[in-house]
Amino acid sequence: MAISNTATSVATKGAFKGLKTPRELLNYNLMRGVTDFSNLKQWDLYEKGYPFLVVVSIPDFLKDLSAKDDNVKVIINNYVHILENDFRGIDNIDNITGEAAGEITNGIRSIQLINKVTKASNSNFSLQYYERSGSILTKAHELYLTGIKDPDTQVKHYHGLIDDWVFKGEDGPNHSGSDPGPHRECFTFMYFLTDNTMTKIERAFLIAACQPTTANYSDLYSGNKGDIQFAEIALSFNGFFINNDYVYQKAQDMLLAMRNPTNKTDTRIIVDSNNFRYNAIANAGIDAKKENDKFATPGYWSEAAGNASANLEKMDTVITNQSAVFSDTTDAPGGNNKKGDTNGDVDMYRNVVASMIDKEHLTNDTYKTSGDK
Repeated sequence: MAISNTATSVATKGAFKGLKTPRELLNYNLMRGVTDFSNLKQWDLYEKGYPFLVVVSIPDFLKDLSAKDDNVKVIINNYVHILENDFRGIDNIDNITGEAAGEITNGIRSIQLINKVTKASNSNFSLQYYERSGSILTKAHELYLTGIKDPDTQVKHYHGLIDDWVFKGEDGPNHSGSDPGPHRECFTFMYFLTDNTMTKIERAFLIAACQPTTANYSDLYSGNKGDIQFAEIALSFNGFFINNDYVYQKAQDMLLAMRNPTNKTDTRIIVDSNNFRYNAIANAGIDAKKENDKFATPGYWSEAAGNASANLEKMDTVITNQSAVFSDTTDAPGGNNKKGDTNGDVDMYRNVVASMIDKEHLTNDTYKTSGDK
């Protein structure tokens, strides 16, 4: 067999399509005998700590409720946003196990052979989050659980959606009221872990038939006077874990879409902080003569000349309106919440991403501030 030193890549054929391919190690002695710590290719170790969660779908009846009630819509939209963007990890992923229940014996001695390999069909797993003021996560789970079965009557009512269909003939766009059942009541998640470049998938799981099992009252609403702390809660779910080549390839597609520098939406993952347009920079109120770009800078200093004397008369980059820092009201109640509005906190991350264009990396030829020539 040929021995190669190919760099890691992503498998496109054969086993484990979509997952990161390992580096070839056959021509290294590793820790046998003298350990060559000067050759670090043999220590390309697996690093934990790069997990992501994508909410593929939410229950139909929650969609229909959101269409009828703006308060529900706010809760559900924020719930999904927190699930994806505040995700830190998952507990209780079951192993694939071999059961050595096959015995061969001569009456005196025996051996046990694996004759059954299993992985859990349905797993209980939990996700750790900080609850927000207004109890977004807990309210979302309460809406869900009390909608599929009322805790006092054990009747499925979807908070009135079923009665709206039966007695009024009204049905939501997702038909949860006219066609109730478990197919209207489940989330689907894509959970994957990346390597430390955040460009390749180490492992991915599609978690189907997910149902939250708890609205966590005890950790949030019990306590003593003076016991002041932020509330961290575990969101418990039941779900069916699926992992195969189709899942791995789809997760790889998702990851590349999220990391793609041409992605101008709020799904993009920005990994290079060197040129990130922090919100605090915008709030400084610097006048760059470009009122539509709160991150623009005049760039008076000349790197070639080594000084800023050529622009001495133009140096008026002071905070032109100090009060403007505190009058940003585009997302206030009753304000004009327009998509893509760069003058307020509405879609703030999306606006930050769009303002960066393709300037994230130093190696990019277009990496220039607004004052560069």
